Amino acid sequence: MNIRIVALARPVGTAGEEIAQLTADKLGFRFYDYQVVQAAAQEAGVSPETVSEAEHTPSLLTRILEALARNPSMPVAAWADPVPLASNPLLTSTEYRRFIEDVIRDLAEQGEAVLMGHGAPMVLHDRSDTLKVLTTGSLEQRARRIAEGMNADIATGRRTVEKTDSERQDYFRRFYNRAWLASENYDLCLNTDRLTAEQASSLIAEMAQMH
Repeated sequence: MNIRIVALARPVGTAGEEIAQLTADKLGFRFYDYQVVQAAAQEAGVSPETVSEAEHTPSLLTRILEALARNPSMPVAAWADPVPLASNPLLTSTEYRRFIEDVIRDLAEQGEAVLMGHGAPMVLHDRSDTLKVLTTGSLEQRARRIAEGMNADIATGRRTVEKTDSERQDYFRRFYNRAWLASENYDLCLNTDRLTAEQASSLIAEMAQMH
């Protein structure tokens, strides 16, 4: 089956945002990251209160998909402040997670999209038309990228990487019963210590087109 979706997981500091955007450009796909989805949710009027009614309000899903259609992408920052998943009441809400999973599945049904964040590789793990990608890298190299993006020292970058990795591992183990960084959850794992964003995106695009 042809690849219609690229679902990318990226630990902070692995240049995943840039890689995902470049991949979308090479394939001619739309690009959606967690910031885009959250911005669309805000535009659609999603709140902790309204999302709890999502099952009873199909129009809410329609509104967020319409918002995504109006704003399919936004400038990609070299580094974005990671969302504290485990301690965020909205993100740990069962209703909200199911709602976002529905959004991801709808985008996958439309095809020709690169999806980054919100556990897209986990949500779409059983789709044969989805290429599931993990970007990775050493602690030191990732900490260096984070420190540069934050204009901070390397120790701050290292603490940010360790804290964020721990939170995400706990989150995916808790809600998806999967090891976030386990290679068996992905079709392609790319070490960005050795690959530039351009090289990594070229490999992803080539593999997607091979299918």
